[in-house]
Amino acid sequence: MADGEWHGNYLLPGTADDPEAALAAVADAAQETVTECLSRAWPVCAAHGLGMHPRDADGHLSWWCAGGRRGGGSAHVVAAVGVLDSVAGRG
Repeated sequence: MADGEWHGNYLLPGTADDPEAALAAVADAAQETVTECLSRAWPVCAAHGLGMHPRDADGHLSWWCAGGRRGGGSAHVVAAVGVLDSVAGRG
């Protein structure tokens, strides 16, 4: 952040040896930092208005929404981590 503070976990030595683990750690830290700065959930699923979380989906780290469960539907993947900005109606 602008004042030098940060949120989330730091990357452990050797993280570069596992790019998926590094991406997950960076996504978690980015989510935590943006959420703290905005004082609200981020990113938000446009369909359900709920905060999403990074999860593995078919071998790709993706932003996952649990919102579909509330209406009896299933949870869903919104976008791969790194391409959320290309999704229309992103939060």
